[in-house]
Amino acid sequence: MPAEPGSNGRPGRADVQHSSAIGPDGTIYIHNFSSSMFALTDPGRGNSLTLKWRFDAPGMAALHATPAVAHDGSVLQTFAAGFGQPDTGGALYAIRAPSTGTTASEAWKVDLGPGQGTSSPTVGPDGSIYVVSGAGRLFAVSREGAVKWTAQTGPILRISPALASDGTVYVPSYDGKLYAVAPPSTGEQGSVRWTFDFGQHLGPTAFPSESARSGAGGQAGVGSSASPTIGPDGTLYVSANNSNFYAITPDGQLRWLFEAEREVAGIWSSAALGADGLTVYFGANRGGIYALDTATGKERWRFNIYGSVYNSPALDADGVLYTGSSVGHVFAVDSVSGQPVFDYDAGQEVWSDPSLRPDGSLVMADRKGRVLLFAGQ
Repeated sequence: MPAEPGSNGRPGRADVQHSSAIGPDGTIYIHNFSSSMFALTDPGRGNSLTLKWRFDAPGMAALHATPAVAHDGSVLQTFAAGFGQPDTGGALYAIRAPSTGTTASEAWKVDLGPGQGTSSPTVGPDGSIYVVSGAGRLFAVSREGAVKWTAQTGPILRISPALASDGTVYVPSYDGKLYAVAPPSTGEQGSVRWTFDFGQHLGPTAFPSESARSGAGGQAGVGSSASPTIGPDGTLYVSANNSNFYAITPDGQLRWLFEAEREVAGIWSSAALGADGLTVYFGANRGGIYALDTATGKERWRFNIYGSVYNSPALDADGVLYTGSSVGHVFAVDSVSGQPVFDYDAGQEVWSDPSLRPDGSLVMADRKGRVLLFAGQ
């Protein structure tokens, strides 16, 4: 994607640190770290994707946030204002594709208040949208763009809220806690049902020394920068910045924890759950890809990668697991055996989550701003 100037008044940055959303027709929705949102399509010939449209939010950048596709086909994206300033605000945009031309427009916008808005929106079964401000305020928004209710959780770095079948919304925070939020029966204020304190549930292996721990979020080894995955029985699977991976019951009790190799910034990867619910997969900042038994938390296998995995792996219908890496390779791994299926050298760090299109093709992006499309296996 181009590094051309954006309407935010700063040079565009040819760098992708988030993931794409895929439309029902296979359209790829993705943005540069600090510039435009793009809708791309595969023309089915040659080696270049085709631009359908682009969108700029004046004075704002999408940073780490991944877009989502709403029930009406509009694209949802959070943007942050004043990149790099601690008191910046954020907004949730609904983006409408143009009827002609290649410039998309704003269908509606919701102000998220202070804090850099790097949360990715989650769309519920009824079309409601859930998103968190940088300061930790959870918003439930109607499909028309009206705020239905809010609740205060902890500050977030880069997460997407997880929605359970009973309406509970789970928000990990870098204040050290996972929040379970109940929607209100009446009124406009949700309530915190319980919190799970990661710091009160540590394994025997020490985290790296205090002198190595600096900065906010993952670098401080506190809380979580990854979104929870909800199992069919309601168990929450979530990684933390202390290098532990947790299974937590729906009432907020520890079921088990697994220690990944210790590393500053811990684990940023959200988990993929096997189709049978028996295995959970995640990447770590040290040690590569881990596969754990969901009943016991015991390691089934590990696919070693020199370097870090910042993205969340994706599992296709054939049981192939895909991941990027900080060493610039895209890996496909057999989810049963942990053996490699392919290894592609992108020549640049790959932080984005893999996205699977309806035809089975795979979309990833690298930190040069290139969008990579792999044919289905």
